[in-house]
Amino acid sequence: MLSDLGRDSRYAIRTWSRNPGFAIVAILTLALGIGAATAVFSIVEAILLRPLPYAGPDRIVAIWDGHITDGNLAKISGARWSAWSEIRRR
Repeated sequence: MLSDLGRDSRYAIRTWSRNPGFAIVAILTLALGIGAATAVFSIVEAILLRPLPYAGPDRIVAIWDGHITDGNLAKISGARWSAWSEIRRR
């Protein structure tokens, strides 16, 4: 099996040396494919697979004030939320 690998490697090198344009295109295609797959996996792993670095990530919310059709949405600050919750408690 090891001799077959050596023989196949020598044949590949001989073939590529006869047609270097094909060899360059093949190597670049492999490099781009491997690079793209690595980049996509890194993004997916960072966004979907790795847990968030704080406790209770399913309880995180953002509250906006305004109407969606106006386009004048603003995030609610902590002080404003406290005022709203005080009114709600009354």
